[in-house]
Amino acid sequence: MKRLLSVLILSSLLAGCTQHYYRNDDGLTTLFLEAPDATSVSFASSLDGYVLHPAQRLSRSTWAVSVRCDTQFSYFYVIDGSVYLPDCPYREHDDFGSENCVFIPGM
Repeated sequence: MKRLLSVLILSSLLAGCTQHYYRNDDGLTTLFLEAPDATSVSFASSLDGYVLHPAQRLSRSTWAVSVRCDTQFSYFYVIDGSVYLPDCPYREHDDFGSENCVFIPGM
């Protein structure tokens, strides 16, 4: 219970400090996450069974990860060891009682 409360508090604090957007370039989708207080950011998606991939730090506050994809996929981030779901327009419930963001090309 104490760990769950800590995760919820951290998630709410991170939610106020983050911004999320993406760019598509010829089949390459780059997702950007503004997380100025993060020391590490990883990305996991349904494209490869939710394997964690380190995001690249572009500036003090901006992180990015690119995937070669032109199909729908689910994803989430891990910021400093805690799962983080950004404000995203499409979400789905997962098998663990939580949610994932859904990327839909062209939307």
